[in-house]
Amino acid sequence: MKMDVAGLLKEFGFEYVSWLEEPKTVLTNVGKKKLSYWRERDLLEYHLNFRDRFFSQYGLLCNRMIRTLDGRGYIQYGDFYITIHDLIEESYAEDLYPEMKGYLLAALVGTAKSTTCSPKYAYSSEFPYRETLTALTTLKPLYPKSYTLLVNLIPEVKKRLLLDKPSRLPPAPYGGYRLKRVMGQLFFEASDAPPLPAYKWIVNEIHSWFKSMETESFTKSWDALLNGVDDEMQAHIIQSVIEPWEWRSCILALQQASHSDQKIKQFQEEWEATKSIIETLQLSISDRRVFAK
Repeated sequence: MKMDVAGLLKEFGFEYVSWLEEPKTVLTNVGKKKLSYWRERDLLEYHLNFRDRFFSQYGLLCNRMIRTLDGRGYIQYGDFYITIHDLIEESYAEDLYPEMKGYLLAALVGTAKSTTCSPKYAYSSEFPYRETLTALTTLKPLYPKSYTLLVNLIPEVKKRLLLDKPSRLPPAPYGGYRLKRVMGQLFFEASDAPPLPAYKWIVNEIHSWFKSMETESFTKSWDALLNGVDDEMQAHIIQSVIEPWEWRSCILALQQASHSDQKIKQFQEEWEATKSIIETLQLSISDRRVFAK
């Protein structure tokens, strides 16, 4: 897209603007800036509010929207909306200590809880058991061995589902993010993608911790996560970890693609990893965690 540099001068009050890499990066009198282009205003406003709250509530730096002279977080340009951000070129933060990993995830949970998003992104966190069973039946003629394996796990699946309390974890813009350091401080660079369902971003991150950390560091990250959220969110996070999302993901993957042996192998690894996580964290699968018949 061809952008009018003079328009940037007018709207944001920069004394000088020139392209470094059109149409994404400019040089101004106050440093390098990155441009983002948005088609959906609802998604843009969600990100604007999320990033502002993330900084104001938790003190964590992120790629917030620079305001125009009249205080707006974006300008309209043709069919697009444009936001401008500081361009961060510092090194990536790959050496976070465990407690910081947990605090970061807790901050994202808390911010997501307080940020309203469009109904199109307000994914349900409730495990769709009946829907998943229906999907499972379609696999019988295609992958009979895989079907049998997945069916035989149903008793364990039921034990991992709550009776009457659907999870209420919020979606969050966690996909495609980058962690950087700016003068020693952590900088969370969110992507411009729509928010992800909670089970994807929270559960996937906890599995990532488990794979990459020693047990002591893993439990420290987990404790920091739970200590950073309220009691209600603690319960929902624990519930999401226990629920058999990997079982559902495997069924949907088999519906949509071939390579069934590869999908089943991946599922079995994730299933065993979840069991190990539950054991390591001593999460309770009590008698009340039985699916209502």
